[in-house]
Amino acid sequence: MTFGDRLLHHRKNAGLSQEELSERSGVSVRAISDMERGRARSPQRRTTEALLNALELGEREREELRRLARTGRVALPGPVWSLPMYVADLVGRDPELFTIAEKRSGLVVVHGAAGTGKTSLAVRAAHLLEECFPDGQLLIELEGSKPPLRRLLKDLGVHAEHLPDDVAGQTRLYRSLLAGRRLLLVLDGASSEEEVRALGANVPGCLTIVTSRRRLAGLTGATWIRLGGLTAEAAAELLASIIGPDRVAADQQAARELVELCGRSPLALRIAGNRLASRPRWPLGHLVEQIEERHLAALTAGDLEVRGPFEVSLAHLPDHARLVFRRLGLLIGTHVTAELAAELAGISVAAAEEALEELTDVSLLDPDDHGYSIHGLVRTFAKDLTDADDDASRRMLAWLLETTVTAGVLFGQTGDARRVQAQGHMDIATARRWLDDHRDLMPEIVEQAQCQGLHDEVARAVIALSHYAAIEPSPVWERIYRAALACTREPWQEIVVLSQLGWVLFDVVGRPADALEVLTRAAQRAEESGELGHIGWVWLVAAASHSGLGDLDEAERVCLKAIEWMREPVDVLYARSVLGVLWQRMNRPQAAVAVHTDVANELRAFASTTYELSALGRTLWWLGLALTDADRPDEAVSALTEAEQVYERAQMKSWRARALWHRAEAHRSAGRIAESDEDLKTLRALGDSSAYQHHLRDSRE
Repeated sequence: MTFGDRLLHHRKNAGLSQEELSERSGVSVRAISDMERGRARSPQRRTTEALLNALELGEREREELRRLARTGRVALPGPVWSLPMYVADLVGRDPELFTIAEKRSGLVVVHGAAGTGKTSLAVRAAHLLEECFPDGQLLIELEGSKPPLRRLLKDLGVHAEHLPDDVAGQTRLYRSLLAGRRLLLVLDGASSEEEVRALGANVPGCLTIVTSRRRLAGLTGATWIRLGGLTAEAAAELLASIIGPDRVAADQQAARELVELCGRSPLALRIAGNRLASRPRWPLGHLVEQIEERHLAALTAGDLEVRGPFEVSLAHLPDHARLVFRRLGLLIGTHVTAELAAELAGISVAAAEEALEELTDVSLLDPDDHGYSIHGLVRTFAKDLTDADDDASRRMLAWLLETTVTAGVLFGQTGDARRVQAQGHMDIATARRWLDDHRDLMPEIVEQAQCQGLHDEVARAVIALSHYAAIEPSPVWERIYRAALACTREPWQEIVVLSQLGWVLFDVVGRPADALEVLTRAAQRAEESGELGHIGWVWLVAAASHSGLGDLDEAERVCLKAIEWMREPVDVLYARSVLGVLWQRMNRPQAAVAVHTDVANELRAFASTTYELSALGRTLWWLGLALTDADRPDEAVSALTEAEQVYERAQMKSWRARALWHRAEAHRSAGRIAESDEDLKTLRALGDSSAYQHHLRDSRE
């Protein structure tokens, strides 16, 4: 509507003719007629005020006509509305909805990968806020919308004949229409900050919700909400809302597999749900099999598909970013750094960093504290695009293995394992984090590298991990060491790996007979080759295995031989502590206490590296156990307290938990139940809930 349209509306509402309004206002009949017919769009201020007073309008109507007089253009005829219906089964987004629902003005950017439900969230939030924005709620689809500003003005009620020809004029008109209004605007699919700045309702009383695959970090004053995949529970709820809860309950395992194969993506789950809903006789497992075989090609339903939005995100990126993304299909695990991406793509680290940032900007990667992550269906998409490049795979695997060496040697080496030297540099905190992140991926890394013929690289890496493995014991090490055996090319390498495999079989998975078989093979290989640098450790683990089989006399004999063959002082001290453990099992607690005490005193004098602190902590822990058996609980508490402190200093969480557990037992032996319970609370805070529950169970018995 023009100024004249509104003037005519108010004159008729007042029951006045043009002559009567002219008489009241002092404005000529001809001027009033020209204004009402649109021939005069911008009356002077005195004329406008005279008309307002003559019509006796309220303040809101007065301000509206003043604004129209200034702009000579258009006003909103009333509340405007162009929102689609919201998705009734939006699940798992309550925190995000709450964040938006608190807003009454400003800018909210909802960003995330394709298929995460950005538009559904924005539309649902807009519906929830309907009463807060009485002048209207609009949604403009920016992808494929040309030109969006003209569409927006049309939705605001501006007729084509009233549109300025130039963008600057259209923008001024748009801003004038928003002034003094309470309007909510959804800009769906924004691709740039410039687009949002041009179209956003950035005036007091208006709220703009933007959805984008990009974070749009250049915007100021925005509230950013990142959408990722749903939680497993919310994903299952969404699937059940589409195909029915009974169908999900009937095959919960297949439902869980389907949820994970869909990457917990709302779009993928909706597609999967629609396919199943239209095929009520299909078992869920049938669709699971299809997705496992056909990947994203199986996730289509009607005009819905997963691949298309990902392809759009990738299509507009530079060549080097697309290359890096394709190579990420070779990635082992979900985490990537610029250095690893550079190896995969054969480009510089700087170029790789730039590419990863480009991929992050379009939500194909997620940034984290130490690099970038690729998850769910995005990873499946990358795998589907992977080009066959053995060189890229070899570069990646070689880099991973050499980084493992650099990190692993920082945790200390024993015997001939010291022959592995790192070529790079890393601080201990970074090394610990890197190894923790890659430990469970190591079997796949080793096995792929073996297939690529990287035998020496595998042997070096696995040997370098020997003491880290002792710090973080896990059954996964058996698979790693067995795979590494096939890669050893020198006798000393084979002996070290066999020794470590024997340790895992005895100390981690509890199979001492199997351990002895492996260790006997290691000893024979050492004798045949004359490589005796690691034989002390072979016999030390063999002694422990004999003990595990109940042959304590043989265990003592082999342990004494191991002590004789140890080359480094810290290795000798550690072996003496193992002898103390054997004496404790042989019902010689005083002798055990004495040897542990002597070893602890010697280690305290120089222990500073992770390996040395580990040896000291283990000795103090064994001392605490021996003192508990000797009915000296107060001294046991003292030794275990020091062990716990040493393990904390060495960042050996699982071993610190063991020290706390046994100190709690020592407190209980002395009747100090409160102190025991305090230790168990600390233990629970460390995450070792199983030990805590064990304590509670013992307390009830």
